[in-house]
Amino acid sequence: MLIQILLHLSVVLIFSPLLLGTIAKTKAFFAGRRGAPLLQPYYDIGKLFRKGNVYSPTTTWIFQAAPIVSMATALISSIMMPMGALKAPFSFLGDVLLFAGLYGLARFFVILAALDTGSSFEGMGASREAAFSCLAEIVLFLDFIILA
Repeated sequence: MLIQILLHLSVVLIFSPLLLGTIAKTKAFFAGRRGAPLLQPYYDIGKLFRKGNVYSPTTTWIFQAAPIVSMATALISSIMMPMGALKAPFSFLGDVLLFAGLYGLARFFVILAALDTGSSFEGMGASREAAFSCLAEIVLFLDFIILA
């Protein structure tokens, strides 16, 4: 079971940037451009890991916890998704509600982190994020009802 979870997570973490590169390359092709290299997201991630963190003195622990919570919710939700012939390592009867709740938790922490900075621009961004979530969650649950 542990090996299956680690395999699942490694596939998600390794191939997710490749999907972004494929999308960017395809968009560039249809626009008649050459586009960025296919492995450009990997280069960007490597560059970002070499950089340091800069935090405003007005922020609290919430601002630092929001990216961790967002990444953790994405990884936990990926464990609940089957991948081709691989079954989902973690599934139960109400996993659809947990899936939606995990992304709600991630969005909640992103909104809190934006409000934690104390700037009016981040407040506008947080309100926009909340408005989009109101629209997206309705569609998500309607999709779940249709699939049920």
